[in-house]
Amino acid sequence: MIGIIGAMASEVDGLKAKMTDCKTETVSGVEFCSGTINRTQTVVAQAGVGKVNAAVTAQTMILKYGVDAVINIGVAGGIEGSLKIGDIVVADRVVEHDMDTTAVGDEPGFITGIDCVYMDCDVAISNRIYECAKQTGIHTIRGTIASGDIFVAEDSVRNRISEQFNAAAAEMEGAAIGHVCTMNNVPFAVLRAMSDCANDDSHVDFPTFAAEAAKKSIEIITLFLAEDVK
Repeated sequence: MIGIIGAMASEVDGLKAKMTDCKTETVSGVEFCSGTINRTQTVVAQAGVGKVNAAVTAQTMILKYGVDAVINIGVAGGIEGSLKIGDIVVADRVVEHDMDTTAVGDEPGFITGIDCVYMDCDVAISNRIYECAKQTGIHTIRGTIASGDIFVAEDSVRNRISEQFNAAAAEMEGAAIGHVCTMNNVPFAVLRAMSDCANDDSHVDFPTFAAEAAKKSIEIITLFLAEDVK
């Protein structure tokens, strides 16, 4: 079974509409919809915005539904220079850009316990998602996705994340899901469509383009699920 997590309704409702034999259950205030999408057993959940919501949802998918992998889909702010609104980033790795214990000598982003800064996405799943994205003709790149409990809407914050982590995009959930999956030895991947450019214009661009960008991530993950995923 594949677990798919989005933060907002626009990021998952189109996917749930494709599900057959759907069963719903609410755990910790999150609705989980399990069934079949394109011959693949899938559980889909709208986690809500932010790292804690994402982590609770991912842990529930792992413990209650026994998922074989977790995929985070949705929108993000583009940081890499070639990205425009509507373009795609498939993560190679994720990082929590707001994790900061540098005062005690750690690197920015260092996570105590798993003792790393970057968490690697599953190579095979990410490669397949990337190939599905390329099939759509949408400009798609691979790179680091940085997550934090802040909506990045200032050039200064965008530049810090770029300089510290060489991030391609910034959002608020992917690395928390990666953190949980890393702790549980569960493969994960992150797919994001750009709703804005994580800059001073983001407060205007995000509400304008988020829904259309989310449709693109749903289109790509639907293609992915059409391949006989076990």
